[in-house]
Amino acid sequence: MQYNSESGAPFDKVATVLQDREGFVWIGSQNGLYRFDGSNFDIYSIHTESQSIHQLHSNKNSIVFVNDKGLYQIETIVGEPKFSKILEGTINETEESPFYPNDFIFSKDESIWISQSNHSIGKWHDNSFETYCFTDSENAQNIVLQEDSQGGIWALSPLDGLYLYNPSTNKFDKKLDIKNGQALIEHNNQLLVGNENLHIFSITSNSLKEIKTLVLQDDLITALNIDHNNQYYVGTEKGNLFKLKDLNSSPQTIYGANEAHRVEKLDFGPINEIYITTDNISNKDQLWVSSDTGLWLLEQRFFKTVDNLPMNNPIGISISKEGKAWVPINYIFEIFSTETGFDSKIIHKDVQANAVAIDVQGALWVTTTTPRVELLKFENDKIVKRYDFHDRGESIFYLYPDSEGNVWFNQAPIDKPIIGIAKIDTNGNVKFYDETKGFSSRVLALKESSRGEVYAVGIGEKSYLYKFDAVQDRFINLSPKLPFNAILNFEVHDLTIDDRGIVWLASTDGLLRYDGEKITLVQNDILGQEEVRGVTHYSNNNIWVATATKGLVFHKENTSTHLGESEGLPAVISAYRCIATDNEGRLWVGTAEGLVYSRISASTLPNSHTPRIRKVFVDRTEETIDFNSVFEVDQRKPFELQFTNLSFPSKNVQYQYRLLPKEDRDILLVEQLWESNANGNSIKLDDIELGDYSLEVRARQPGGYQWSEPLEIELYVFTPWYSKMWFIYGLVLLGIVLVGFYFRVYVRRRFKRFQDILKYSNEKLAKKEEQLNEKIKELEEKGDQLVSATSNIHTLELFIKEIPKKASWNDIITAMGKAVAESVDVNAFEIAFKENEEIVHKGYSNQERSGYTFRAKPFNAKTSLTCWAMENNQEVLINDFEKEHTMYIQEKDVYRFRSLLFIPFSLDNDQPVVLCAYSTKQNHFDSNDLIMFRILAQFIHFSIHDELTKQL
Repeated sequence: MQYNSESGAPFDKVATVLQDREGFVWIGSQNGLYRFDGSNFDIYSIHTESQSIHQLHSNKNSIVFVNDKGLYQIETIVGEPKFSKILEGTINETEESPFYPNDFIFSKDESIWISQSNHSIGKWHDNSFETYCFTDSENAQNIVLQEDSQGGIWALSPLDGLYLYNPSTNKFDKKLDIKNGQALIEHNNQLLVGNENLHIFSITSNSLKEIKTLVLQDDLITALNIDHNNQYYVGTEKGNLFKLKDLNSSPQTIYGANEAHRVEKLDFGPINEIYITTDNISNKDQLWVSSDTGLWLLEQRFFKTVDNLPMNNPIGISISKEGKAWVPINYIFEIFSTETGFDSKIIHKDVQANAVAIDVQGALWVTTTTPRVELLKFENDKIVKRYDFHDRGESIFYLYPDSEGNVWFNQAPIDKPIIGIAKIDTNGNVKFYDETKGFSSRVLALKESSRGEVYAVGIGEKSYLYKFDAVQDRFINLSPKLPFNAILNFEVHDLTIDDRGIVWLASTDGLLRYDGEKITLVQNDILGQEEVRGVTHYSNNNIWVATATKGLVFHKENTSTHLGESEGLPAVISAYRCIATDNEGRLWVGTAEGLVYSRISASTLPNSHTPRIRKVFVDRTEETIDFNSVFEVDQRKPFELQFTNLSFPSKNVQYQYRLLPKEDRDILLVEQLWESNANGNSIKLDDIELGDYSLEVRARQPGGYQWSEPLEIELYVFTPWYSKMWFIYGLVLLGIVLVGFYFRVYVRRRFKRFQDILKYSNEKLAKKEEQLNEKIKELEEKGDQLVSATSNIHTLELFIKEIPKKASWNDIITAMGKAVAESVDVNAFEIAFKENEEIVHKGYSNQERSGYTFRAKPFNAKTSLTCWAMENNQEVLINDFEKEHTMYIQEKDVYRFRSLLFIPFSLDNDQPVVLCAYSTKQNHFDSNDLIMFRILAQFIHFSIHDELTKQL
């Protein structure tokens, strides 16, 4: 993630960055000091003379920064930060104050050491300032300062070399004659010095001993840092970023995605500083790079790849209790742990494998297809048993060792299905379980529960789930009736049985749950009736699901979290039956483009950071309110809450909220009450009923996080005393008294005159009555037109305001859904287009359970109004479907939509498209509606330029 003016940040060149203990990130740039919450940049140096910030350090409960004119601190980090000055600089060279300072450090004796642009060092201690001069220089210089673990102060001059402060002489002693030094860091009594090369020294009794030098190619080291795993990071003037696993390894270039599948070279520009933070929730390291091109954020992904493992589709995986794993990718690869992750190597190079498994005795089982279909048993890296199954069928694609020492296997057929499954027992005998053993279909997978129950899954709506009866030595067909209409060729690819005995099935129609009595389809905002290829569980009953096209899904109770390429998956297309867990809690999963494992335990995902209140607005005016108190909200005034969840990066953070009556809060805490706020970090509330409420907001970060614990806010909605009914009734009563007094004093004297005037007026009004009735009729007709036009304008506004600048077809469909949901005039919108001799409709309807519509039929202008409009390029307006549709097409049955409107237009690529609108009411569309939908069609034409296909 890059932050600069192009991405909306108020800066370009960044010198330094720091995270405070509250989680905010402070950024020192050429434009000032900013506090960053992931979405917003708040400036905190507006009152300083210079806005060019050079360095940031934390000091107890404050943040100290230096600019050209002195040292300043930001106090009260927890509440509203406060700005104050520590030491003022000067534009004149003196020995009493800093001269254009550019760097500083705090030493253990509470001194402040300051690097000055005139190639000198200043020391501030006990309210006195002292200057230490080096070689005179006409150009501004930056001396790098560093304190070692023993309290020694080191100074690296680019002109003079490396120095160490001598307290006994109050001078800096030269320790190394090295030129052009730009970076300095001390760690474990070792000193790293960066110039054109990286020099590594050991520190012994204030003397240096060179250990080694790492040579760079025509570059200059400008930044150094070390993470908590003792890994070294190096930044250079030419924008190169390196990592050293240790001082004995070679530098490894850091790219935008450091894995074998992709390499993204990042254009850092000259690097000024490297800063490392750790997410205390996910234990994930984040690398901040301050450079001349802005601020860069690199973070560890949830999944990692295995070193030296091909990025191909793995067929399966087997993991031993000792932590080793085996995966067949043409050859057998053995995976083993290293200090920094996992590595792999080919074993048994003369064997081309299809499936692999490790049994309870530690023997390795491998299936082959060349030169023939065999099942091999290895012990101590030697083949001890061969089984030849080439006469039975094709390759053996699945192996499963149970707790009794048996090995179950599934074989692919050649010309006819192989019913059931086969087993090799502990004595080496082969036994086939077919029609005579309870099966009526092919079996794709078999698993054993922690209780010893064995289940198998296969193909067919009535033959997809079996349970093994050990007493009868046969399988029982369970296969409850599916709770939906299955798609063609229903299959269950994989299964897992959690510790409660619940069977989870990965099927062509989604994730299924079998509790011993009934089968249910798991559905929520992420999971639906899409294909699932693999499933596994943890002992806490959390479920991981490998989908066909949407990556991985973590399912806990009734909520799900999606993980995809941004979390480190090489592809979102999952491999069949290639998902497993190891003893350390890591998740291993295969994709179409490689195998990955979770960086940390995946038994549960970390919760996102809880949202924090940023600002509160009442009637569009910002309020300075104690965020820990009850918010008192005037019912007549709109209430807006702005928040952030301090996540970095914060792009694509999702938010949800719910407003609960306080007295019902404990009984209404159910998942379904959450309302989506999409990626918006503000909520507007108005027209709330009077009473006490609890407003809760939660966030979900991308990168492998669950929903956060909610931010809870207490609201008291009231009406001011002058708006209450007793006050209004009092005013009304007073008005009645005054009116009565008026009539008693004045009206009697004028009553007769008013009678005469009234008689004259009645005669005159009678003459105007006929004219007035005619005008009323005209106004009623115009009023109906005005209502229709107002409704159309509202619908246009609902649609257009939801479309971003760079819209996609999904944005158009989503906007249509929003317009239909909030409009009272239109029941459905659709976009129709022609693809492969089919007319395809996509859109939104409030008549459908799911909301969104998708249908495709053969293109026929004689039977479809949409096809007729597209083929003839003519608009179609129907206000009584039963009577009017035969004017265009053949007679059809009565349609649930009575009024229909079709507007044909074309995209920039000349693709014909039809905008369709429907209403269940008769005589609902008129000329105003026709004009509105023409405008909508033109807006879509100008807003989007992508071809419309089924996949969009």
